[in-house]
Amino acid sequence: MKIVIAGGGTAGHVLPALAVANEIKNRFSHAEIVFIGSKGGADEKLVPAENYQIRYLPKADFPRKINLTSLIFIPRFSIALIKSLSYLRKATIAIGFGGYVATPVYLAARMLNIPIAIHEANSVPGLANRVGRKWAKVVAVFNPIDNWKDQHVVGFPMRNSITESAKLSGKELVLAKEVARKELGLRPEGRVLLVMGGSLGSQKINDAIIEITADLNKDNISILHLVGVGNSKIVDAIDSREYRQLPYLAKMESAYLAADIVISRAGAGTCAEIEAMGLPAIFIPLSIGNGEQVVNAEKFVNRGSAKILLNSNLTSSKLLSIVLEVNGSFAEFSKVAVTNKSTKLCAASEMVDLIAEKIFHSPKGEI
Repeated sequence: MKIVIAGGGTAGHVLPALAVANEIKNRFSHAEIVFIGSKGGADEKLVPAENYQIRYLPKADFPRKINLTSLIFIPRFSIALIKSLSYLRKATIAIGFGGYVATPVYLAARMLNIPIAIHEANSVPGLANRVGRKWAKVVAVFNPIDNWKDQHVVGFPMRNSITESAKLSGKELVLAKEVARKELGLRPEGRVLLVMGGSLGSQKINDAIIEITADLNKDNISILHLVGVGNSKIVDAIDSREYRQLPYLAKMESAYLAADIVISRAGAGTCAEIEAMGLPAIFIPLSIGNGEQVVNAEKFVNRGSAKILLNSNLTSSKLLSIVLEVNGSFAEFSKVAVTNKSTKLCAASEMVDLIAEKIFHSPKGEI
């Protein structure tokens, strides 16, 4: 059995794809799993690290306006489609998680009459999954999407390390927090602010945080700052236990366990992990694609567990004001975040069950 998985580019596409792939591998050791991704994307590092095969397609973003880039879209997409047809040869199923890599894969699967399953993580679906949904036999989503028929709300497929950490409570959670802070070299007392700007980091967020670090430390707030690979900065005269800078952290569960408040972008994967861990957040969404990051963040703001600061409005003074506001009302923000902790921690398993039922007609979740 050959299973082709497409969802390249960002960690938000790759990590849920890997979670589903691992669930398939754990259940069915005979399955041959092949990823289709993009050179230079998060998948180029993450997929081989999990010992999966990966094949690459040329980048062919659908043009949103007529310009020079749009002129090369058709030849690039044609090449991507031809390669997809080759990679899908003898495939049993194509599973897609959106992103520009998924579109030619969906089209090739349709042409070859190969069944399709998709997962949409964002509240506003992207172009690729809007195309794939027309032909998909399984449509799994993180949150309900208006006017999508036959959708199944399974949650967001996350790494086991995150889901297991999200299940901790009481004394176990307190102990895990202490251990995580010690491992990361942070002070055991006071609040910890986790700051991250996406898989590549964010210069704008990094600069703003470094400017206000001393002010936050005075308020007994320590900072765990994930700056992104290649974005390291020297910060003078600050206690390393009060400001810890790392380019990247593979064990993200440690960061979440150590943290009390999170500053981040609002990609679907990050939002899902923050929701699962029950943490208050300050979202700085990017206005990209269909504006899905803003919509993702608004869900938490409407509940009362988060604040939004638009990237276009980001300054160090505005960020400091919002952090101090959330810190000053921490009990209220935290109570809402904990109350609304996601209980959908088996999304990968549920999606594989759906594939088994809807595509392979197996009531026992067997492929």
